Amino acid sequence: MAEHAPISPDVARQAAHWLVLMHDQSLSAGQRQACAQWRATNPEHERAWQRVQRVQRQLGGLPPALAMGTLNRERRQAMKKLLALAALGPAGYLGHRVGTTQGWMADYRTAVGERRQLTLADGSRVDLNTDSAIDVRFDPGQRLIHLLRGEILIVTGADSARRPLRVVSEQGLLEPLGTSFNVRQLDGITQLSVLEGRVRATPTHTTPQIVDAGEQLYFSAGTFGPLRPVSDVATCWTQGELVAENLPLGDFLQELARYRSGWLRCDGSAAALRISGGFQLDNSDAILAALPTTLPVTVAYRTRYWVTVSKA
Repeated sequence: MAEHAPISPDVARQAAHWLVLMHDQSLSAGQRQACAQWRATNPEHERAWQRVQRVQRQLGGLPPALAMGTLNRERRQAMKKLLALAALGPAGYLGHRVGTTQGWMADYRTAVGERRQLTLADGSRVDLNTDSAIDVRFDPGQRLIHLLRGEILIVTGADSARRPLRVVSEQGLLEPLGTSFNVRQLDGITQLSVLEGRVRATPTHTTPQIVDAGEQLYFSAGTFGPLRPVSDVATCWTQGELVAENLPLGDFLQELARYRSGWLRCDGSAAALRISGGFQLDNSDAILAALPTTLPVTVAYRTRYWVTVSKA
């Protein structure tokens, strides 16, 4: 059907550009006419236009800041990129993991496979792991970091105004007391690992708990899990390494999948095999290629983005 016909990347980008432009309140009558003419000149243009509009509705509309003309250039470009990927159809989402629209308009974010380090205005250092996003809000009363998705490592700075530093996850509030700590947003659960100092963890629906250096816990909005020792390899990702210590292969590949676009599947026949070693995250294909040399497995590529590991 014509509705599902392929759309070229150039046309997809043009459609995304026009959609963002059309939501600007300062748009002139001439620009609106130019958009209408662009849509009418080629059926492919109209198909792309309809697709980006559908994605706009699925995302719940474009941000209110856009209508006010206050959306900064970086966020406009990110929005155009997302809409253009959508216009390309399902294949266009390879490289932009489905379900990660949470945080796509964040202050700071990383793509799948990317890591990034920031130094905030107070001197705090924040490392963002793969596919992560945060908002940062400093005001006279507090320094607030909102973890929208993914994983961050924070080394707190000494704020001259002595404002408390707070980190908000989906499940609650974290208040460090001069410290270094790692926070990971999982599905319905926050993972907290304290490396130095102490952190007060307050889930949304229960009383707080203090977590000391060397301790790790998981918590939901209403309950805490048990305190456990922090793994020695908990923050190796900041050095670009994935370290496994006698880890089931299924769990190892689930972690590796965080750093790759597409679908990485472990067949049940191989999931219980054990793996140990340090692996460079910047080349996940090399990690997969090396698996059959150390384990009795095969690695099958249906495409670059669809990989299955099975027992040989």
